[in-house]
Amino acid sequence: MVGAADADELVKPLAFVVLAAGHVASPALEEELQAFVKQRLAAYKYPRWIVFVNELPKTATGKIQRFRLREIAAQTHRTNKG
Repeated sequence: MVGAADADELVKPLAFVVLAAGHVASPALEEELQAFVKQRLAAYKYPRWIVFVNELPKTATGKIQRFRLREIAAQTHRTNKG
């Protein structure tokens, strides 16, 4: 999860999801995931946006490259924002 600015320039959570085999990305799945997380976390912590990816960018040692996720979020969110 990384932060992304909304229309009011407030930073809110954006989640990256790697789908398991047999699952297909859809708006319904996105809403289902948001509802699932919203029931278990505080309202301000649930992801406002979900980006489905094939894999998360990782270093040679297997750590997630969060800076790459922020770059992808900026590009993806900018095009979806308006």
